[in-house]
Amino acid sequence: MAKVQDVLAALESIAPTRYAFGFDKVGLQVGDPNQNVERAVVSLDRSLGAVAFAAEAKAQLLVAHHPLIFRPLDTVDTRSHEGRTVVELIRNGTSFVAAHTNWDSARGGINDTLADLLELSDVTDFGHAAEVNSLKLVFFVPAHAADSVIDAVSGAGGGVIGAYARCAFANPGTGTFDAGASTNPAIGAAGERTQVDEVRVEMLVPSAKAGAVTRALVKAHPYEEPAYDLHVLRGNPEQPAGRVGSLAAPTTLAALLETVGAKLGVRAWAWGDADRRIRRVAVVGGAADGEWVAAQRAGADVLVTGEVKQHVALEAAESGFALIAAGHYQTEHPGCATLRDRLAKALPEVDWRLFTPAPGQHGRPL
Repeated sequence: MAKVQDVLAALESIAPTRYAFGFDKVGLQVGDPNQNVERAVVSLDRSLGAVAFAAEAKAQLLVAHHPLIFRPLDTVDTRSHEGRTVVELIRNGTSFVAAHTNWDSARGGINDTLADLLELSDVTDFGHAAEVNSLKLVFFVPAHAADSVIDAVSGAGGGVIGAYARCAFANPGTGTFDAGASTNPAIGAAGERTQVDEVRVEMLVPSAKAGAVTRALVKAHPYEEPAYDLHVLRGNPEQPAGRVGSLAAPTTLAALLETVGAKLGVRAWAWGDADRRIRRVAVVGGAADGEWVAAQRAGADVLVTGEVKQHVALEAAESGFALIAAGHYQTEHPGCATLRDRLAKALPEVDWRLFTPAPGQHGRPL
């Protein structure tokens, strides 16, 4: 039977926590990682409605896009909404997991789903990305064993650069060592000094995979005591959240506004010239109007997002850029359905449900 920790492992594969922005709080927030999970619910919000739906479904786990706990709670009682929610989760025996900006950014996530709904093609990434800490692994290995050790490190998650795998740099040299009397060296003999034709290998390793990579290295290496170092590198953006793509045919802002509203089931709002020619469309679900500058620099003619503040709308319009606000719920809920489907594929033994609020909640049409 699957456990909460198995769901966390599946989520790590689908939406790695390293993609989450620095301010964000993702992962297990309430519950026991060893709790059995027969039924689980995916929801956009961590609402009391979602908690009640999970309880009625007899679900042991609620996975929400929006986190429940953003800041430390001084108390856990029913006087605050967060407190009531935590109390209800515990009372119902429901664990709670958040997958927020990591699912916004991940391949196939919130924004890829939105781009698909709008039928965009030639989709590329743009905008804000979490700075991901990584390490450089340097190890020394006999030349004849270099390929097998590189394979082991790669298999454990090392050596990935963008869309390229098993990336390594190797430089030949000479290693030397004095083998102690109690040793059993793979090359040479105990009590002797030995020189070996070795290769210095360098590979990038995500910080979260350092343990798995070093265990794989030690297991695959022919030496009793492999020599290796891990160097901390400066964090670099890895996976932007936004997507920008092309329409099948150019259209006007007014026509695109109607299309967005029809596809998302909402009355959308636009800022800009109604007759403006639109070819490239940027999408960032939720509250992301601040990404309009990055969208413009990425070659987009318009940004479709969930919410737009008035001063941002004015700045964009007066800068020759168009904005469409299509609702926080409407731009992100479809991606939650995608997450439900991805988790169901990863853990088919769990009965996965999707919570869809009643009309009138989250700004949905009445």
